[in-house]
Amino acid sequence: MSSASSGIDLASREDQVGATVVCLVGDRFAGMRAVPGVHTLSELVGDLRRGGPVPAAIVVGQGVGEYELDYLHSVLAKRGNANETVVLGIDGAPVARSLVHKHREQNVLLSDLRPVAAGRWEAGLVVHGENELLLDHQTGQHVQGMVVTEAMRQMFIAVFEAEHGVRYPERHYYVVWNSIDLTFESFLFPLPARLTCEIVESSVEDPERMTFRARMDLAQSGAVAAHADIRFAAFDDHRIKRSELRRATSAVESLVGRTTGEGVLNR
Repeated sequence: MSSASSGIDLASREDQVGATVVCLVGDRFAGMRAVPGVHTLSELVGDLRRGGPVPAAIVVGQGVGEYELDYLHSVLAKRGNANETVVLGIDGAPVARSLVHKHREQNVLLSDLRPVAAGRWEAGLVVHGENELLLDHQTGQHVQGMVVTEAMRQMFIAVFEAEHGVRYPERHYYVVWNSIDLTFESFLFPLPARLTCEIVESSVEDPERMTFRARMDLAQSGAVAAHADIRFAAFDDHRIKRSELRRATSAVESLVGRTTGEGVLNR
């Protein structure tokens, strides 16, 4: 099972006698089975084991990682087709924990982060089948909007860390967003997709507090599924912790004071 970039001519593969091109998604996205040309991992493996046709090319969508691809590869090997099927859509491993501030790999939504111009970055969307946002709600064919929101949050954090955080290796930054204007143009499906992030405004003179404005797009199949205008800030960890503790203390004191004042504790 060979891997290739998305530049492969899928039409020419389909023109081969008996050749097919299929889209592959993880079992979490079982709703996509209703879409012609889409197979879940279990469905495709089952077909292959029953002697079904071996695809000429497989376009890997969401919910399929290296572990699942190794499993598929072993099934294809038993059919004598391990090195003939072209695999497309793989953007590489999830980005590092240090860039997206996530502790578990399955919760990272970005791969292949790279600069494409000054202040402009791209990354692939990668949705693990056990991502925290999918465990309690995944219906129909499209990916829920909270996944898009979280992917964009991870994207601006990663861009900050890759472009600015590396300049101060002795510091640890706490990144918070101040506002997000997010527009959904279309459904996002569990197929290959890419994010772009462009920093359009920045104030980076004070390394303890830097502010940014970013424009972000999430595109799939040649169209923008969502775009956003985001303002965020990066604080030195020590500075934000002091501020956060002060405000949390004030909130608790206010709550306790109001509760006491309303006579709840005197009943």
